[in-house]
Amino acid sequence: MAIEGSVVGAAERLGVTSATVSEQVRTLERTLGRTLFDRLQTGLQLTEAGRMTFEHTMPMFRLGERLVTLVGKRQDADRLLRVGVCGPTARSSTTELVIPLFELQDLRPMIRNGETAELTRELRAGNLDLVLIESHPSESMLRGLEVVLIHQMQFIAIAPPDIEPRDDWADVRMVQYSAATSYRHAIESFLEQASLRPSIVGEADDPHVHVEAAARGGCIAIVPRPAALDALLSGRVRIVREIEDVHLAIHALFRENAPARQAVRALIVAATATSKGE
Repeated sequence: MAIEGSVVGAAERLGVTSATVSEQVRTLERTLGRTLFDRLQTGLQLTEAGRMTFEHTMPMFRLGERLVTLVGKRQDADRLLRVGVCGPTARSSTTELVIPLFELQDLRPMIRNGETAELTRELRAGNLDLVLIESHPSESMLRGLEVVLIHQMQFIAIAPPDIEPRDDWADVRMVQYSAATSYRHAIESFLEQASLRPSIVGEADDPHVHVEAAARGGCIAIVPRPAALDALLSGRVRIVREIEDVHLAIHALFRENAPARQAVRALIVAATATSKGE
């Protein structure tokens, strides 16, 4: 009902009668001693108690659907490979690594994006097999899970073809990453050690924003090499400087099972090929 917005819609989704749905909701409301839905002319709306109940019961419904998938309707469900990708930088920089997963025999990848904490919870709950993250996980995050370093992507500084910055970059603008990213400090250290003083005009975590700031906005951008590949090949930007001391470390966090192990091996092979291509 919370998802469909009506008793009829919920009944059709569940394959039962409207009366059955209504009675089950009334029973739950009596058990909790709280009203879960406001009955409005436009449909049903969750009350505060209803929202809390919905948030706490959704994981159970997801696990139930997963159980049906695994042992019920689909014969090949145990060959699903459920992958989570964390962080805007990881999402924009792991395409070359992730695409080979679709070539694995007998595995059907299902890839989703999300925040690290959310996807790690899903991994622990058994709703994901593998999570790609852009920094080494903490000890608390690692409990009961395996971790493998997949790839270290080099950062490069790019600029439009018609811009030739001064040696100290004081004549160019740059978009910085936020302090929440794992490499903000490394980039600041690089700029300081190289005595570079670009004018910082803002912050963005997505490297594609940085690439477009360079290609369209005349800025210098420091990005993982894969994120700038298309813009480099099309000639919209050029490499101003290779940055040896700043890398994006992609780690695979996973539960021990055959699909995850097979995926990790494929990711490492893809990362090796990407490194040779660089």
